[in-house]
Amino acid sequence: KRKKNYPDPSEIINKYGADSIRLYLITSPAVRGDALKFNEPGVKDIIKDAFLPWINALKFLTQNIERWELDRNEKFIYTELNEFKGSNIMDKWILSSIQSLLKFVREEMALYKLYTVLPRLIKFIDTLCNWYVRLNRRRLRGETGTDDSYLALNTLFNVLYLMVRLCAPFIPFLTETMYQRIKKYLGM
Repeated sequence: KRKKNYPDPSEIINKYGADSIRLYLITSPAVRGDALKFNEPGVKDIIKDAFLPWINALKFLTQNIERWELDRNEKFIYTELNEFKGSNIMDKWILSSIQSLLKFVREEMALYKLYTVLPRLIKFIDTLCNWYVRLNRRRLRGETGTDDSYLALNTLFNVLYLMVRLCAPFIPFLTETMYQRIKKYLGM
């Protein structure tokens, strides 16, 4: 454009990152074939509403895994939850919620309705951080016993690991960074 009435793309990428721009464009009217007026605050909102809470949940998880390892003097190894056998209702609820999210995203992606995925993902991240993590903070920190702490940590790990794998196709850089932080707990 000769009038330069748009922000320089390389500056926006350097400022916010490629993943946030990709997610912003996936949810934009351009995906539906409508006109798009680029809005820099929209990219900033993606970071504020989706990326930062998700990153903070991962940091909280890894800090508490390290605390658990110090208390037990053994390495934390993630156990895949094919069938949940615990009795904690919050664990059951968050695992059910992530499975619903997985089903929704797969269905919407199969129909190429990419723009419907982000609002549901943001809602899930908010639920995870503001409900599950907050209400289970004592369990995650190990204040209710090491076995219960392991169940809570394993549940949160399961949810975050599923989210990393789910979002990898459309948020590749962030999910790769997150995967690199948690892969040492996979026991591979």
